[in-house]
Amino acid sequence: MCVVDYAHNMFEAVQSRYIKLINAMNQFYYGDILLKIIVDYREKASGLIELLKNEDGFIEVKKVSYGDYIINEAITIERKTAKDFLISIIDGRLFKQLSKLKMFCKNPILLIEGNPYNTDLKFDRMAIKGALISAEAIWHIPVIFSRSKEDTKDIFMLISKQVESYIDVVPLRGGYRPKRLKSKQLYLLQGLPQIGPMLAKRLLKHFKSVSNVVNASVQGLAEVDGIGKVSAEKIREVLDTEVL
Repeated sequence: MCVVDYAHNMFEAVQSRYIKLINAMNQFYYGDILLKIIVDYREKASGLIELLKNEDGFIEVKKVSYGDYIINEAITIERKTAKDFLISIIDGRLFKQLSKLKMFCKNPILLIEGNPYNTDLKFDRMAIKGALISAEAIWHIPVIFSRSKEDTKDIFMLISKQVESYIDVVPLRGGYRPKRLKSKQLYLLQGLPQIGPMLAKRLLKHFKSVSNVVNASVQGLAEVDGIGKVSAEKIREVLDTEVL
């Protein structure tokens, strides 16, 4: 079996397991779900808005600068049909969108509706695989697959429930305890919202010390390559908000 066929089979297997998981979780999670979704007006033709309005929640349709859906003011989703996903690779739109999502949005997700390996477009399967890997490994944007608009609606409901349940849960960082001074500084910076190893290095290089980072303004933080205004505001929110 060649690498491309193996990747295609893996996609089918992962999608099948994911579908089973969605169906199982639906039995437990549907109920009194606080759902608030802001939808970009260009998504009206998708038919998804009507499905969402049938659920208990608040749906607002307006222009969304980045992404297509914002769930509970916490998760930004770029939704693409399988065919549009392929077209966006060809015209270069995909990677521009991923860049803006990462720079300006809180917790971005790329959702692909349908199987990109099975469309009416003749497309190199390795190019598809490369784009998916780029989204997750380079841009660190999770990719979720959906079978249909109905399945997408179910996924949105589950995301809403997860956000309400776990938004304040802080994951432990594997018990790692750095020893060198610079490693300790980088470790502290990585505790800030949306700051990974690379951005921590850029922050330390730009501001010279952790203290300068902590005292930096939103405008100052946004001067660092890879940190947009939204990320800078979230950092300042964590640093400035008093605990009641």
